[in-house]
Amino acid sequence: MLFFFFLALVLWSPIGRLVERGVDAHLVGIHRRQLADRNTVLDRWQCRLLYGGIVTLGGLRYPEGAAVIDHYLHGGGRNLYLSSVYIRHSPVVRRRLAALSVGQTAVVTLQQQQDWRLSYALNPFRLRREAHRVVIYQWMAFDPRPVARTVLDLGLVRFTVPDGLVHVLHPRPFLARCEWTE
Repeated sequence: MLFFFFLALVLWSPIGRLVERGVDAHLVGIHRRQLADRNTVLDRWQCRLLYGGIVTLGGLRYPEGAAVIDHYLHGGGRNLYLSSVYIRHSPVVRRRLAALSVGQTAVVTLQQQQDWRLSYALNPFRLRREAHRVVIYQWMAFDPRPVARTVLDLGLVRFTVPDGLVHVLHPRPFLARCEWTE
């Protein structure tokens, strides 16, 4: 128990910021090698560990985002149907939905801090209001360019992961959907 207290103390300190920058730089290096088609066996192993951790541990706090990553890596390109339990109550979704008339579709893009949980699953996405139903969908094909990044908020630390890093593991694009009746 003392070890975890000491670890938390270190991560809250300026040393934690150095750890964040070091991890960020390391992930950028793996992504650069991926873009040059020069990944090593160690790069692939580290990516499997990273994305396995995102699915397993991230799933405890961000189940929809974990489902998206797991499906991207193991879903074979089939559609993924996300539960609406959280998504339908997201403040971002509720606010945008209130501005839509029946038959309208909006493209919704959000900053991660507006709704971390939603941003890990869908961003940007299309939101459609129908007569008695709401449909959200997004084509999942992560941008391989270095400018596309996602911040992983782990509480004590935040890492920035290049979205294209997942391509080291050869994911299959798919359509993610979420819908509910109103």
